[in-house]
Amino acid sequence: MKLLALHLHSIMEYARWKGVSFSVMTQLMQHPPHDFFAEAAVVSEEDFYAVLEYVVKNNDDDSLGIHLGKFLNLNALGLIYRISLQAATVEEALHYLQTYLNTTFPIIEIKTAVNETSAVIQLNINNNKSLLNRIILEYALTVMSRELSMMTAEQAQIRLYSPYYQVDYPSPWNHDLSFSLDFTATILKATLQDKSRLQLDILIPEYLKLLESLKAEQSFSNKVKIASLHMARPELPDLEMIADAFHLTPRTLQRRLGDENVTFRQLTDDLKRQISALLIRHDRFSVSDISYVLGYSEPAAFIHCFKKWHGDSPERVRKSFSGGWNK
Repeated sequence: MKLLALHLHSIMEYARWKGVSFSVMTQLMQHPPHDFFAEAAVVSEEDFYAVLEYVVKNNDDDSLGIHLGKFLNLNALGLIYRISLQAATVEEALHYLQTYLNTTFPIIEIKTAVNETSAVIQLNINNNKSLLNRIILEYALTVMSRELSMMTAEQAQIRLYSPYYQVDYPSPWNHDLSFSLDFTATILKATLQDKSRLQLDILIPEYLKLLESLKAEQSFSNKVKIASLHMARPELPDLEMIADAFHLTPRTLQRRLGDENVTFRQLTDDLKRQISALLIRHDRFSVSDISYVLGYSEPAAFIHCFKKWHGDSPERVRKSFSGGWNK
């Protein structure tokens, strides 16, 4: 059975961020793809499990699948985004996403049940690799929940279930005998949030450029920046979300950053400065759009920060491109 190589790359990218050698993981594969990002690139089921098993052995993380889902590779997020744009309602988008998973992750069996009050999506893998399957299924559910939240502007009350649930699982995870998620059925007919205004077809490549520029440095603060870009939705995650990705309390994460003479706020502001400099070059992004992407509640707050970062207003900087502005 063949799986989309991009799914495995998301796992390998997370493991590399956690300190696992990418080249060693590649050497575990009998038939590694020449290009993980090619849309037709696939890996065998055996290679997928070989790498996943190695990643699990090198990560002391009982919630690995959940953290993988939150750290979803931006290339994969771009594919999901393009698929969901075909739909007008949440119901249609889920149909497209289910078809996408069936095609690209065929080891996962998906069952959907809808009644008057709720919709339930149940996932299963029919083999004897139960501990590794736990990682895959919790990862898949986290991704689906993340996408549902983006589709509905987080209006859907989504609950996730795992037989391995423990009290330290994040909300909204619960215990059940199967891997599943449910939400209010009325959401299915809801019109999708207009994600086209976010222009993710531009935003994701720009985020990827920033990621590539960050990979050479191995400092803790740099790893925090990388995690922030991976976990963007598209606005950057807050301190609590990043701390959870590192299995640290927010206070401990701040202390570790302090050891490198930087704060989380400074890191986030630096990323926002870089992202704003990239996005202001694209006329398709209005100032309000960039403000929203960067997580500001009002454009005025973004404009104030932009002037501080770049020495002029967004409109004036945009107009000055022909004069060779380059900051």
